[in-house]
Amino acid sequence: MPVYTELLPPTKSEKHGALTWEPAPDNAHSHFAGVLTITGKRDHCQYRVEEHPADEPGRAFVLFKLDAGTDRTEDRYGCFLANNHANLCECRGFVATRHCKHIASLTELTKAKRI
Repeated sequence: MPVYTELLPPTKSEKHGALTWEPAPDNAHSHFAGVLTITGKRDHCQYRVEEHPADEPGRAFVLFKLDAGTDRTEDRYGCFLANNHANLCECRGFVATRHCKHIASLTELTKAKRI
């Protein structure tokens, strides 16, 4: 599957964010879904994305950082895209504002049926 690139919805802190998605060649036997790159004015960070079974209705992901990003204290983020849109992410941005680039990126990928 080819590389997918999409702009992220503008936010107060990031007007021109974008994502690049490189799907795994074969994830039928692995949790590895692909590599997500999120680019913004302050950072450029790559994540190894794994999808895991969810206990609640929705989809559960773990994003493992492949480089430092903006929060050097974290090496991964758990994200949950809930069917009822009560999404969750472990990052500081989500904790502070209930929105983040990780959820925005995963939402765009699921809407486009790329993940």
